[in-house]
Amino acid sequence: MTEQLERDYEALTQNAGFSRLENHGLIRLIGEDRLSFFHNFCTNEIKKLEPNHVCEAFILNTKGKILNFVHVINLPDELLLFGHGRNVQTTIDHLDKYLIREEVTLEDATADWAGLFVKGNAAEDYLTQLTSNLPSKNKVQKVQLNNHEIFLANLEIAGFGYLILSKKPELPEIETILKNEGIAECGHNALQVCRIENATPWYEVDISEDNLPQELQRDSQAINFNKGCYLGQETVARIDARGRVNRLLVTIQFPSLSQSEKLPTAGDELTVDGQPAGKISSVTFSLRDQCHLGMAFVKRAFKDPETQLDHGIVVK
Repeated sequence: MTEQLERDYEALTQNAGFSRLENHGLIRLIGEDRLSFFHNFCTNEIKKLEPNHVCEAFILNTKGKILNFVHVINLPDELLLFGHGRNVQTTIDHLDKYLIREEVTLEDATADWAGLFVKGNAAEDYLTQLTSNLPSKNKVQKVQLNNHEIFLANLEIAGFGYLILSKKPELPEIETILKNEGIAECGHNALQVCRIENATPWYEVDISEDNLPQELQRDSQAINFNKGCYLGQETVARIDARGRVNRLLVTIQFPSLSQSEKLPTAGDELTVDGQPAGKISSVTFSLRDQCHLGMAFVKRAFKDPETQLDHGIVVK
């Protein structure tokens, strides 16, 4: 544990800090059919998503497995898909296969735009000094920071906070504006601590094409069970009718590791009475809980809080 990590964590939780988002991708959908088209290829209600609103969604393959997990940002003239992972081109190729006569253009905008995530108990107060036009949860606004036009969204990336999308050449100046206002620049490691403490999954870290949507336990945020047909919907509906999946993403606390015990790492198997119970997808040392904390997929029988594993306790 370094002093810098502790300072960054303090900023991102108790005060106000920002972290540059690494390994994130951005897809733009342009054209008058963009909402109705994307509606047919994801788990959430997109056709009724109001302008300047944001929702989460899973993009599925024909078998109902997850191809991508994105925040859908509905701007007045375009639809943005923002998510973790470098599978932007794979997602575009997947969607492009189904374009026939729809007026939609798909564009990889990752190289043109950069993302910063601002978080902390005082983040709203600091940002209000820069712009009074702060969006409420799951909304986005176009705002001016000095002479720079940015998109500011209030959404869940490492718990809730503010996503700043800016043109990449303007990013250094945006960061300087934030620092001059007193918002601390924070490293990626501190953001990961916050993310795991808030049980916020990322694609290519906690989520892969091996997962079904309901395994993530984000039904209320990312799945609309009343919308019409979409690619992969049969699997989602069948699981909903059956009422279960075989494994679920939970949070595991490792409260009292002895010196002889190996520190938990991503990919480690979890056991109960020596029998397989699940696998860790993400792990960190939690400064909030003062112990190691992980996200893991566990068998349904072990999903409930306070379930004791051979090493660790399910807490969420």
